[in-house]
Amino acid sequence: MISTELSMIQMLNPQRHELALLQEAFLRKGGTIEVLEGPTFEPPPPRHEPPPSVRSAKPKKEPPKQNWLDKMAQRDIEREERAAKREQEKAELMERVRKLAETATYIQAELQTGLARRTLQRLAVEGGFKFQPAINNRRPQRASEADDLKNAERIRAFKEIGLSRYQAIKRIGVTHKTFSRLLLKFEIDYPVQMLSRGSE
Repeated sequence: MISTELSMIQMLNPQRHELALLQEAFLRKGGTIEVLEGPTFEPPPPRHEPPPSVRSAKPKKEPPKQNWLDKMAQRDIEREERAAKREQEKAELMERVRKLAETATYIQAELQTGLARRTLQRLAVEGGFKFQPAINNRRPQRASEADDLKNAERIRAFKEIGLSRYQAIKRIGVTHKTFSRLLLKFEIDYPVQMLSRGSE
């Protein structure tokens, strides 16, 4: 292998000798030999590639939690809760009406609570309490002596002009019982029926 290469080099020697003579003659004539730089290798610029995108793992969808109560059981619970709430509200209302009944009549309780008479009566029966008698609260205040005197004078005046008892009672604005009481108290003889000498 080596001998083959040497023989090839020896075969090229005459050509190299001739080339050297030509080069020397060229230089004598003033020629110049320019040594060209051989090709240079420049590595390609580094590529700035963006970092690989990291895909965020999607959260796994949790399966819907199974309710351990079925719909029927849930309805029963809601029904019981509503019933318990109604019982609580009824107990609170009962206690409120019970306290109110200690000093109030049915009419006063109706005005303060907005409840109907039947509802108040039912609560009173269930709770075992009673409202105050209406007569105690609706009894009109007793007329003063000055009012009695004033009304007695008016009665006498109405008698003089011939008004009937009914007309006099309406003019004064009292009840028949109060009118009779005033007649007895002031000894006024007011006829039950009389010829009217005047009119309303």
